[in-house]
Amino acid sequence: MANDNLQLVIGKRQILRELKKNNIAEIMIASDAEQQYIYSLIDAATEYDVKYSISGTMESYAAQYNVDVPTGAIGILK
Repeated sequence: MANDNLQLVIGKRQILRELKKNNIAEIMIASDAEQQYIYSLIDAATEYDVKYSISGTMESYAAQYNVDVPTGAIGILK
């Protein structure tokens, strides 16, 4: 899913902000993120009826999406 044309938000805080604006198409959650972090994003995705997946790792997301630090989630904007 590494497409240079994708517009992304990085991390839970930004994802939640954009969910409230109805701007998120999909959430990708790292499988090695803390359980509470994962569950809170799943709850938010369910509440806003947004597709989510749990795969990859925090390190792989950082490498794949050119983020300076490991991240637990990536939000793909509509």
